[in-house]
Amino acid sequence: MEQLSPFEQGVLMALVSLSATIRSTPGFDGAALTKAAQYFTDNPSQGCESGAAKTAYEWPLNILKTDLAQLQQMLNADKTRN
Repeated sequence: MEQLSPFEQGVLMALVSLSATIRSTPGFDGAALTKAAQYFTDNPSQGCESGAAKTAYEWPLNILKTDLAQLQQMLNADKTRN
């Protein structure tokens, strides 16, 4: 895959952060998010059906389908509880 621009890297990291945070929210339906992301993976946008375009298209969707509990634990490691 080609080198991502700083903007693209930032967008992906923002997506990781958002996904980790919303999945850790009590009552959030993570299965519904996974199902929605899988729908778009199974039905790619025009021009994203194969090759490098498909790989690039699926990358952010795969982030939404990933369990990011370990990341959330790492982010919360330094928080103190009252």
